[in-house]
Amino acid sequence: MIRLAWWLARAGGSARMILLAVPTALASGLLLVAVAMVQLPAMPNEVLFDLVADTGTRGGTVLAVVALTLPLLALLHQVVRLGTASRERRLAALRVAGATPGQVRVVGALEVGLPVTAGAVLGIGVYALLRLLLGGERTLAAQLDWTPELVPTTVTPAWWQVVGVVALVSLAGVVTGWWASGHVIATPLGVTRRQRRRPPRPWGMLLLLGLPVLGVPELFNENDESAQAVGLACVSLAIVGVLALGSWTAHRVGHIAQRHARSAATLLAARRLVTDPRSVGRAAAALGAIGLVSGGASVVIADFILDQSETGDSFYIISFGLLGLAVLVALVAAASSIAVCAVEALLDRKRPLASLHASGVTIDTLVAALRREALLAAIPLAVMGMLLGIVTLVGLYSIQNGVMPSSAFGLILIQAVLTVLLIWLAIGVVTTAVRPWLRRATTPANLRTE
Repeated sequence: MIRLAWWLARAGGSARMILLAVPTALASGLLLVAVAMVQLPAMPNEVLFDLVADTGTRGGTVLAVVALTLPLLALLHQVVRLGTASRERRLAALRVAGATPGQVRVVGALEVGLPVTAGAVLGIGVYALLRLLLGGERTLAAQLDWTPELVPTTVTPAWWQVVGVVALVSLAGVVTGWWASGHVIATPLGVTRRQRRRPPRPWGMLLLLGLPVLGVPELFNENDESAQAVGLACVSLAIVGVLALGSWTAHRVGHIAQRHARSAATLLAARRLVTDPRSVGRAAAALGAIGLVSGGASVVIADFILDQSETGDSFYIISFGLLGLAVLVALVAAASSIAVCAVEALLDRKRPLASLHASGVTIDTLVAALRREALLAAIPLAVMGMLLGIVTLVGLYSIQNGVMPSSAFGLILIQAVLTVLLIWLAIGVVTTAVRPWLRRATTPANLRTE
């Protein structure tokens, strides 16, 4: 069965296997960094940047490192779905040959699990490279004084922790492959037998209810470690809640845009969101989490800029720089996920796209439809995340320090606009990059019935 899964993985193409391994390796490496940070004693025996060395900020740093893996796992999920139609035909052929539904699902899981496991193992090398470049006892980066020491070197994850991280990341890929094979294998003709799926539900709203609790412990004891733990837990719930709302937001925005569409591109994008909001909604969900982090950070940055006593503190300057870099990395991963989602849609909708093009719809209109589909799913969710982060942090600031100066809101607005512009630009770049796949999908050869 493993040999068959390997053959199917190779049939999907080497590019798909690389795309499965790369985000897995990065996620595994980041998780190992987080494990090393957790193992640090209260007083580390090495020189580390205060975000890691200080026990008061270490928990938030670990949470940020773990949160960076979420866009990578979202990208992994989209890559698993890449070429879904061809993959489903191969799995359905196994059913015709006599394989049971359980056997086909196992093969589908192993097909994804093999390259994902290889990527998880390569993550050990990613961790070693990060430790070399950003470690407390630097060697290669010794001359780079601007490089902060973020990765501990006096403590190392134990062998069983390394095995646990590799197994956890590999399991995530296997479960994704198993799940992606579940809705098609009803019969040997399962590719053509699909049930109408219920529209997404706003379950993420339940998790967002935990965000107001963020400031409650801090009101009673600002230095209490339990209060910090509760705050980090609430932030985690908020991030997961925004991620969970991706598909529902895309579905609702699609309905609204469909009623008010004034162009063919907008109507095509809105109809796509209404009929299949889950794919692009999952891809755009990470942008909502980026908006949440950016909105909360904008309040902190505005307070820092207006506080003249801390303006020259290098700790805050470097910390904000690292936060901006982390947001950019997450934005690149989320934009890549949207690009893979667009390519997946083009590969699976060749005949409808070719029919639209043959009937007179131009390539530019179809590219615009792809771009507006991604924008309609991403921008409202990012704005909602930013408003959530801004309102929460402004409320917490007002309770602790009084009314925030009106000049701070101008700075907050500037960062919010810049975040939306960056997301807009990233989506524009990735949707333009998939134009060659769109041209291939609209060739007359794809008009024939398969």
